[in-house]
Amino acid sequence: MDKTIFPLYNNFMKKWLITSICFFIVIVCIVIQTQNTNSSQTHEITLTDVGFDTPVTFKAECSQEEFETYTEIVREVFSQNNRRFDCYHSYEGMQNIYTVNQEAYDHPVELDDTTMDCVQLALEMNRTCSKFDCTYGALMNLWHEYREQGMAANDKGEDGKLPDQSEIQEALKHGGADQIRIEGKTIHFTDPGIKLDLGGIAKGYTAQKAKEELQEAGLDNGFINAGGNVVLIGGKKNNEPWKIGIQNPDASGSLIVVEIQDDISIVTSGDYQRYYTSDGKRISHIIDIDTGYPVEIARSVTVLAEDSGKADAYSTCLFCLDYQQGKKLAKKLQIDAIWIFDKDKAPSEKPLMKTGNYYIYATDSISEQISLP
Repeated sequence: MDKTIFPLYNNFMKKWLITSICFFIVIVCIVIQTQNTNSSQTHEITLTDVGFDTPVTFKAECSQEEFETYTEIVREVFSQNNRRFDCYHSYEGMQNIYTVNQEAYDHPVELDDTTMDCVQLALEMNRTCSKFDCTYGALMNLWHEYREQGMAANDKGEDGKLPDQSEIQEALKHGGADQIRIEGKTIHFTDPGIKLDLGGIAKGYTAQKAKEELQEAGLDNGFINAGGNVVLIGGKKNNEPWKIGIQNPDASGSLIVVEIQDDISIVTSGDYQRYYTSDGKRISHIIDIDTGYPVEIARSVTVLAEDSGKADAYSTCLFCLDYQQGKKLAKKLQIDAIWIFDKDKAPSEKPLMKTGNYYIYATDSISEQISLP
């Protein structure tokens, strides 16, 4: 090679080498950044603005971008269904349960598919157990008004009040699935005083629908916790069991822990949720439609079932039954259940375990998966 050309060639090669190295570094950085963006991590968020009077916690193992998409699904499903199933407020452009209660005696009211599906499921649950009945909205509304007033009074250090016996008896006259007429997408009442209340099933139903939409979007690992309505989505990727805490009725934190390997729903009904006190007595929000008064049997009943909407209704049913009746129904339905009793109100049967002031009972098939925290 000509000696006059070699220095030029040498400089060219140096520049080319430096440029190539810089380009390689940039490519590597882009690849690493892309990998970090798409890598799976555990993400969690608690939504406090999606209705149902409860925070909704959503957790999933996925990329950040996927989590943002999944979170919007949860937000949309809960927000929309909160409006659909609201029996106290109307919303522009929507015929919801409030609309039904106001108009369905005067004329048939057409509902969207989701609202009608939930109503149909509630009526099906009534055929399974008469203690669950969404048609006694007049009775539930009566207690709701006294509960709201009672909670406000309690906040001021004052006592809450109970409805008069005459008010309860009047409300009890207006209920029964035989007063409901459904044709296609329309619903009609034959009693002017009847009201629907989906409070015992709407949250579980909504959690189930959110799960189904998340799975359709590609999520295969996570959970939703909507104030005691827990829906598991797939199994943990490390094959460890889910550990679900069942709340202590009189304190924060878990009284017991249930280990679950299955893709299942867990719903708890308890007297420590949305209560007020009157004359030093706790007034639960769960009402027995046979007596017209709050239930005073167990402190909580937890049900494990594949469908969250059904689990929600089943937990209400079992909460309204004594232990022997509840155990018999759980066996018939082929579901697992866990009962927590105050020790002075516990059944005579030997409990699964005792802890502090509580006795814990469970169906046989779940008993070995229950432990103390």
